[in-house]
Amino acid sequence: MLFFKKSEVEKRAEKGDKSAILELLRKGKKDKAQKLLERYEDDPDLRKVLFDLYVDEENYLQAYRLLERYGEELGNAKTRGLVYEKVGNYTKAVEEYLKVGDFESLYRVGNILSATGNKDKALEILERARKIAPPSKRDEVEEKILSVKRDLGLVEEKKESLLDRLRKGLKKTKESVEFGVIFRGRKVDDELFEELEELLVKADVGVKTAVNLVEDLRKTAIRKNIKTSEELKEVTKEKVKELLKGCEGKLNLPEDRKPAVILFLGVNGSGKTTTIGKLAYKFAREGKKVMLVAADTFRAAAIEQLEVWANRAGVEITKKHEGADPASVVYEGIERAMGEGYDLVLIDTAGRLHTKEPLINELRKIKKVIQKLLPEEPSETLLVLDATIGQNSIQQAKVFKEAVDISGIVVTKLDGSAKGGAVIAICRELKIPIKLIGVGEGIEDLQPFSVEEYVEALFD
Repeated sequence: MLFFKKSEVEKRAEKGDKSAILELLRKGKKDKAQKLLERYEDDPDLRKVLFDLYVDEENYLQAYRLLERYGEELGNAKTRGLVYEKVGNYTKAVEEYLKVGDFESLYRVGNILSATGNKDKALEILERARKIAPPSKRDEVEEKILSVKRDLGLVEEKKESLLDRLRKGLKKTKESVEFGVIFRGRKVDDELFEELEELLVKADVGVKTAVNLVEDLRKTAIRKNIKTSEELKEVTKEKVKELLKGCEGKLNLPEDRKPAVILFLGVNGSGKTTTIGKLAYKFAREGKKVMLVAADTFRAAAIEQLEVWANRAGVEITKKHEGADPASVVYEGIERAMGEGYDLVLIDTAGRLHTKEPLINELRKIKKVIQKLLPEEPSETLLVLDATIGQNSIQQAKVFKEAVDISGIVVTKLDGSAKGGAVIAICRELKIPIKLIGVGEGIEDLQPFSVEEYVEALFD
C-alpha cells in the first residue's frame, strides 16, 4: 500500500493559511484550493480569494451566492457587474457598471438596457459611451446607437429585406474568407482552385466537402470550357445550392388545433433563450396568443432571462423556482395554455451537456408529459446551434438526438462568426432541415432559412 505524504504547503493550507492556499493556486491545484477556501469562507480575506477564483473559473452562480451574502467587500465594481450580468440580475449589473463609468462598462450598460426594453435610457448611456470609445470600437457603438434609435422610431429607414440582413449577418465570414475577392478578375487555373479549397475549409465547410466540391468544379470548368472567375463563381453557387438541397425547412405548426407546442433544445450559451424570445415576439405580432415555459430550472439566470424576453415580446410565462422539476413546470404551463386558449407554447429546456445521462432522461420525461396532455405534440422540436463554434456543434447535436427526435435546427450568431460555411457541414452531417437562422442582435433578426438567399449572401 502506498502512502502519500502531504507537503508542508498543503498542511498549512488545510489550516487556512492564505499564503499556502495562494501557493496551491499558483501550482494549478485549483480544485484543492477551492475546497479549502469554501471551508474557510467565514474568513474575510479568504472569501475574497474564493470570489476571485469563482470569477476566473466563470463559476458565476457561486460568485453570485457570495455577493448576495457579503456584498461590496468582494471584488471591484466592474467584476461585481459582470457577475450580476451573467446570472441575469440586470438591475444590480447596471448599478455596478455605472460606478465605473469607463467605455466598456457604459457600453455593457447600454446593451443591457436595450435588451431589457429600456431604450430611452440605453440611448442616453450609449451616447456617453460613444464620447469615450476607442477608435476600434466607434463603428460598433454607432451601429448600436442607430439600432436603438430605430427601435425608438427616431430614424426613418427603408426596411431591410431578408437578403440584406443575411448579407450583413455573414459579414464576418465574408471578410475572413474573401469569396468576393477570389472570384474577381482571376484566371481559372490550379492556383485559383487551391485558394478556393483553402477558403472553403477556413469558412468551416469541412475538409472532405471542400475537397470534393473543388474537384467537381475543376471537372465542370474543363467540361464547360470556363475561362473567367466570374463564370466559375456562378457555377460554384449552383454547386453549393445542390449540396444544400433538402436542408431548407419551414416551421410546421397546425392550424386546426391548439395549443401547438415548440420544444427547444441546445447547450447553455447557444442562443436558445434569445431565439425563443425573438420567435415569441414574431408570433405575438401576428396576433397569436403565446405562452413561454421556463423548464430550464437548473440555472436561476435562465428563468430570469426568459422572463425578460417574455416582457419584451409582450407574452405570458409559466415559471417556478430554481431547482423545480422541469417536467412539472411543463405540465403546469401546458395545462394553463389549454385552459386559457393559447395558440402556442414555447418551452425552454436545460442544456448542461456535462451531465449527459440526466439531461437525456430529463428531456425524454418532458416529452412524455407534453404527449400525456397533447398526444400529437410537440409540433416542432428545434435544436439551437451556435454558428461561432462551427462544426463542433455537430457533436452537441448528436447528444440531443439521443434524447428526442429533432424536427429542425436553428443556427444562431451567424453575424458573430467567421464560420458561416458551417451551415453546409451542419446540414449535410445531421440531415435535419435548418428552419431558422439568427443574423443579429435585433428582435427581428431571426429569419427563415433560405438556401437561395444564404448562398447568394455568402458569395456576394
